[in-house]
Amino acid sequence: MPFSVLAVRQFPILLIAGILLVARVAAVADASEGTRRGIRAGNTNDLEADRFFEGPMVEFDLRLTPEAEQSLRESPREYVRAEIGVGGRTYRDVGIHIKGARGSRRDIGGKPALTLNFDKFTENQSFRGLDKIHLNNSIQDPSFLNEAIGSGLYRRAGLPTARSTHARVRINGRDRGLYVVKEGYDTLFLKRHFPADSKKPGNLYDGGFLQDVTDALEKDAGKGPDDGSDLLRLAEAAEAPLADRPRRLGQVLDLDRFLTFVAGQVLTDDWDGYPRKGNNYRLYIPPDGRAVFIPHGMDQLFRQPHSSIDPEWGGLMAVSAFEIPELHTRLRARLAEMLSQHFTVTIVSNQIQQIVTRLEKGFEKRPPAEWSYLQGEIRKQEQRILQRLRSVDRQLQGSVANADAAPVPLGALAWNPRTQLGTAVHEITGTSPLRRTLRLEATSPETLASYRAVALLEPGTYTLVGDLRVEGMTGEIGAVLRVSGMRRVRGLNGTRDWTRMRCDFSVEEGGAVEIVAEIAADAGKAWFDLGSLRVQPR
Repeated sequence: MPFSVLAVRQFPILLIAGILLVARVAAVADASEGTRRGIRAGNTNDLEADRFFEGPMVEFDLRLTPEAEQSLRESPREYVRAEIGVGGRTYRDVGIHIKGARGSRRDIGGKPALTLNFDKFTENQSFRGLDKIHLNNSIQDPSFLNEAIGSGLYRRAGLPTARSTHARVRINGRDRGLYVVKEGYDTLFLKRHFPADSKKPGNLYDGGFLQDVTDALEKDAGKGPDDGSDLLRLAEAAEAPLADRPRRLGQVLDLDRFLTFVAGQVLTDDWDGYPRKGNNYRLYIPPDGRAVFIPHGMDQLFRQPHSSIDPEWGGLMAVSAFEIPELHTRLRARLAEMLSQHFTVTIVSNQIQQIVTRLEKGFEKRPPAEWSYLQGEIRKQEQRILQRLRSVDRQLQGSVANADAAPVPLGALAWNPRTQLGTAVHEITGTSPLRRTLRLEATSPETLASYRAVALLEPGTYTLVGDLRVEGMTGEIGAVLRVSGMRRVRGLNGTRDWTRMRCDFSVEEGGAVEIVAEIAADAGKAWFDLGSLRVQPR
């Protein structure tokens, strides 16, 4: 093996248990896969797609005319025709367009994420049994693991989602690097996962960027109503009085699958998905009206391995559902079930090793430094996944040593300024008689500056909270509250009034923890309210 997967050597008890259970886990996995194949035994397209997603890496050679390339620069979301070579075969008149939201969007001249629609301009043309695939640039996941890890978890738990693999991509003769390949959400996807509806499938909606069920979602496939009435029924049930809400939700939402969906998002710390942010999802509403949420865009998983298993909900259906005590209790139970049956150290280790084996073979003819770098990123992500497994287990077991402790105020600590990149202004000031603040201002591009203070905490899990506001803040990160050693996630940008921010973390052995009020920005000002800063035990 090129390296130790999930560092199981750090857990001798789990390692022994994993060895004893490997045969049983493998048998269960084989039986599950055999069942899926049996269901689709007569579908040669699905079997061909299975072989592609389970097989070796391939290279996509995309050839665009100058006119098509210019069109993608001017209208990146509009389809153009391309010629694509894969494995010695040429596909002509394939429809392609650039995809991706703010964080992953790249121009055709760089490393763009692309949608490839093989039958857009040529009827019945397909690729390995698929009409549509996506080439994701994985800009926000340098390990290239997240999509496969996330989709594997959901499929093991019985929730439909897209399969994925890896490939290299060339565009007009220039190597654009490693990509994640995902199958498209289209009519074939519906036939595979909802065969009972094949004669008249319901609507498959694209959640878009930060759109909820109250918005006019784009319909990707299906023969359901075109007037949005199915979405309206979801929204009305979510906003029903609490006493009647369980009955109303049960009529329009597949609650069992919704619990699996949300539990998977919590288990993988998918902060950018539907439950927490109202983003990155597909929604299928079948003829019987009981909607199924489908995870999508799983490139930003495990960023905060110690985040709470009771996060703040953002998507309307999650907010509504978990105000119901019974559903909150059932979510905890589903989370425990998935942790013990579908996301164990053994299962995830085996999955990662399969991915690594495919990637390593695909990098045989590449410079050794490329594979070495990717190995390093995979190791980092393995550690975050392992930390997440441990954190979720601790939180489910209620092993927080200081659960009854009082909040720890941070305003009176000694806050020290630091500038790591660029130039910045630091000032402790009072913007009103009731507020004393830490003020940070970026005065040059690519500035990284902070105030830092040290708090002494007992072992346990915590939430760091505080109020901040920003003015003219620009940059991919912006203004954030975090704990030293944690990865930076996107904070506040633009001009925003006082906003409550939070950061979940854990303390393994007790001792000093460095609290960070920070800006990572090209310009702008941020104020952190000292009186609101505190650490809350969970």
